[in-house]
Amino acid sequence: MMKQTASLPAGDLSLFCSQAALLLKSGIPLDDGLQAIGETMPEGGKRILSQVEEEYQKNYSLEAALENAKVFPNYLVRMVGIGERSGKLEEVLEALSAYYDRDSRMKGQIRRAVLYPMVSVCAMAVVVAVLVWKVLPIFEEVLESLGGSAGMLSGLGPGLGIGVLVFLGLLILGAAASAILVKAGKGGWLRRTFSRIGPVRRTLEKVSASRFASVLSMLLSSGYQIEEALEFLPAILPDRDSAEKVRRISQRMGEGETLPEAIQEEGIFPGLYSRMVAIGFRTGAMDTVMEKLAGIYEEEADNAIQSLIGTLEPLLVGVLSAAVGIILFSVMLPLLGIMSSIG
Repeated sequence: MMKQTASLPAGDLSLFCSQAALLLKSGIPLDDGLQAIGETMPEGGKRILSQVEEEYQKNYSLEAALENAKVFPNYLVRMVGIGERSGKLEEVLEALSAYYDRDSRMKGQIRRAVLYPMVSVCAMAVVVAVLVWKVLPIFEEVLESLGGSAGMLSGLGPGLGIGVLVFLGLLILGAAASAILVKAGKGGWLRRTFSRIGPVRRTLEKVSASRFASVLSMLLSSGYQIEEALEFLPAILPDRDSAEKVRRISQRMGEGETLPEAIQEEGIFPGLYSRMVAIGFRTGAMDTVMEKLAGIYEEEADNAIQSLIGTLEPLLVGVLSAAVGIILFSVMLPLLGIMSSIG
């Protein structure tokens, strides 16, 4: 049996869950339907689904089949197991499809937030390199031919240009190393480091709140009581901070606080949204309220990411443009002085 170690992207996970839910809704057995899903996928997807189908036919447990495939995230595997044990696998798969669709769009926003500034940095690095090694030597030759001296100000240009290039190179290498660490699942310290920056921290809080609400909504809609859902949550939430907050919420509820009170004390949702939780708790519609909050926070997180992009790009371009201007000015000023004396 072929073992897979690579992880599937969120978009593919969403597609798989939606198609599996459609099979169940249509009354098609999964052992037949999994092969049909694989036929619509590229070669790699066909191999994975063939393996899942083979494992599923051994004990008819989709949870075990997905776990043995080793390409599905632990969160999806555990939620599928919850759906199988609660008899609501179709509903769980539909909720997982919506969750991974949101997750795919959010990750796309984050990738673009990093990609656009990095493209600007690379383009600016090329401009600075051309200035330092091609343009500045020409200006210095012109100065010398006119009988002038480069002087201290002109000498600042190449030094500043090289300094900017070193800075840009370190920035690009740092971004590449961070991307590799995150992809390898070892980017926890990066999250903790960047979470100290105000705008980044607020954005991450919105992302965590969206995922908390989404996961809790799925568990409650799958038939779990609130106390049971809170027990499952820490093991399947995507980040350690959210899992720790859930543990403290469970502890508070054990000490006599209600869920809305505990959520408000832990600061997961602000006042207005905490009141929505309180209303959902009193009316028995917590799953609906959490689903609504997941959508609200997803939109707020998207807007926050766009705001970060809108702030970072012009700031970075402005600083680098100023550096390029200083480099040119350091050579042009002596040249203009000589030209004015000749005139």
